[in-house]
Amino acid sequence: MVILGIDTTAVAASAAVLRDGTLVSECYLNAGLTHSQTLMELIDGALKLAGIGMTDVNCLAVAHGPGSFTGVRIGVSAVKGLSFPGDTPCYGISTLEALANCADASDCVICPVMDARCQQVYTALFEKKDGDIVRLTEDQPLKLPELAQALEEYEAPVLLIGDGADVAYDYLSPLNGRVRRFSAVFRLQHACGVAIAAWKRYNNGEEPCSGAALQPVYLRLSQAERELKKRNEEKAKEKQ
Repeated sequence: MVILGIDTTAVAASAAVLRDGTLVSECYLNAGLTHSQTLMELIDGALKLAGIGMTDVNCLAVAHGPGSFTGVRIGVSAVKGLSFPGDTPCYGISTLEALANCADASDCVICPVMDARCQQVYTALFEKKDGDIVRLTEDQPLKLPELAQALEEYEAPVLLIGDGADVAYDYLSPLNGRVRRFSAVFRLQHACGVAIAAWKRYNNGEEPCSGAALQPVYLRLSQAERELKKRNEEKAKEKQ
């Protein structure tokens, strides 16, 4: 079983090839370049390093959100296009779930955090149980005080991972001294976590979807949509 995983949800972009649960190759770029310019080269590089072509890929997996609205759309659109010629099955993976699989740490609450700006993060909580990553909460946007309150329900140490780890750590560090950050080298989003999550779903018997059915997942409205909603509400008030 060969899985090609892709992540373009944040500032870094990457593509990874997983064969029967083992990471074969990964191409990763965090140079501030537009994902639409670099993604196909990353995919091509990961495939070449693994010594395979697209026809050898049995399944595609993409981080379908949360994350940058543009980044999520780029990744999902790319996988839709790649799946079309051979009707390759797809898994849409939560970016936060993928991060948790990258951490894969024991005896702690794994807390992926993505910077959503304005003192907000996209987050969810996980733990490792019986050798597997188990979800404790659903993906959600939270303000940092709300995240602190959610973590107070758990006594175990907290491990932060993701591009919002530094922002969250600065706010949460007084939390009984039990908050730490994952290694800076591997803290950001990686496609290997996406591919690993897809491999687990495949082994658990979860059916993939078609490329046509694959959809991005946004946890909140875009800025343009929020501004439009605000204007419409203001106009409605004026008419009253």
